Amino acid sequence: MDIRHIRYFLEISRQGSISKAAKVLQMTQPPLSAALKNLEDELGVKLLERTARGIVPTRAGELLLQKGTRLVDETDQLARELSRQGKGLSGSLHLAVILPFAWAYLPRVLARFGDLSPNADVTLTDVEPSTVTEGIRSGSLDIAIVATGAPEKLRTMYQEDMVVESISKLTLGAVLPNRFKEAPKTLALTELLEETWLLPSPTIRVPGITELMVDYLLQHGHSLPRMKTVTSLQTTLPLVAADMGISIMPPEIQQIARTTVVTRRLDPALPPLHVVAIWSSQRTMSDVGTKFIEVLLGPRAQRAP
Repeated sequence: MDIRHIRYFLEISRQGSISKAAKVLQMTQPPLSAALKNLEDELGVKLLERTARGIVPTRAGELLLQKGTRLVDETDQLARELSRQGKGLSGSLHLAVILPFAWAYLPRVLARFGDLSPNADVTLTDVEPSTVTEGIRSGSLDIAIVATGAPEKLRTMYQEDMVVESISKLTLGAVLPNRFKEAPKTLALTELLEETWLLPSPTIRVPGITELMVDYLLQHGHSLPRMKTVTSLQTTLPLVAADMGISIMPPEIQQIARTTVVTRRLDPALPPLHVVAIWSSQRTMSDVGTKFIEVLLGPRAQRAP
């Protein structure tokens, strides 16, 4: 059955007249009558009959009216959903996002993306940096937004199967317990090297804050301070607040830390963290994922592989 013929049948049934239905459908009466006859011939049953009340469905026509209406509605719904998919307006998107980016930038990115793709189902995951590449390769993650001190190194490491695109930079400052609250707004880095530093476990897969600091200190001839490994930024803050050590983080940490810790600029300033987006170059990105990348990168998305 041609779905167009079913639409014609439904309109004739609603109007009770072929001529009126032809006007609504913006077509002439002869081809509409021919289409109805073709449908009846194909099904081998009379669908409409003339009465004093006009054209009404037969018993078979009433069945087609009921189920045909549902079929046309479902067809229209499917067409709308496929159109939204094709435009990146719906579908699922699995993201892994580092917390500083989530605090400072992600809400704005998601708001713009939501305006363009209101029916997209976005899942956010806070994963360990060491597991990000596994998630991208396995397909459990569509896009990862991570921070690294070595974006070019990442591009070289993953050039065979991943795209690494820069998004922004995050400055780094000292995160200190409240005994530093009277300290100047800018502190010499060397003044803090006697403190215990609370830093995430280094990972070769996504070099981050720890690798950045160690490389900087060694390059400038400084001895490494005492270091204690922490699992995440969330676990670092209570330890700093309890005066069990200090750390370095983006200043956006104040958005959740409030008054429990003190933040200070460092002199000289440490190199910034680079926020990068990572996705697979071996799998075709979904339309909704492509739309998110366009929002995330802006004009640079046109140059991304």
